[in-house]
Amino acid sequence: MTQKDDREKKEKTFDEYYKQTIRAAESEKRRMDIVCEKLIQKYEDYDQTKAFIEYLRSVESVFMNAESGAWSVEKTQDEMIKAEIYLISHETGIDEQIFAGIYEEFRQVSNNVKKIQEIANQLIERYSNIEDCMECDDCRKFIVYVRDALLVFSKSIEGDERFDEISEVKDEMIKKRMQKFA
Repeated sequence: MTQKDDREKKEKTFDEYYKQTIRAAESEKRRMDIVCEKLIQKYEDYDQTKAFIEYLRSVESVFMNAESGAWSVEKTQDEMIKAEIYLISHETGIDEQIFAGIYEEFRQVSNNVKKIQEIANQLIERYSNIEDCMECDDCRKFIVYVRDALLVFSKSIEGDERFDEISEVKDEMIKKRMQKFA
């Protein structure tokens, strides 16, 4: 066999592996969507349960993409919060730009735990001092969500031994959301 034949065989093998991986990921996502839809139908009378199911779908989708796309922790964190912006915006009817602006303020402090806490406190105070603001409660809830998410992700980024796997970050995010609903 020549070098050209070897290279073509390797390219073909890689292409086949890549296609197989993509098909498996798409199949997994379809299964997840089916399960979520069935659960939403089953719990259609329970708004909080439906919201939690949608949250789980969102989290699973982000982390599936992260694992198949080999995303960095930072990219996964960003996509996770963008998914939350979408969900909370549709749940509350508040324009996504408001939540995106809040998130942008957090992004400016990077992954410094102390600064994350400080900006969260400043934002909560800012949204607590607006008179007649029906949206402020939802904004404060989002601020707490982003603060908690960034703190969990920052532990992973800093190399905390409890968060050496991205799946452990996902589990911690789900636990925090479960505590919110409990």
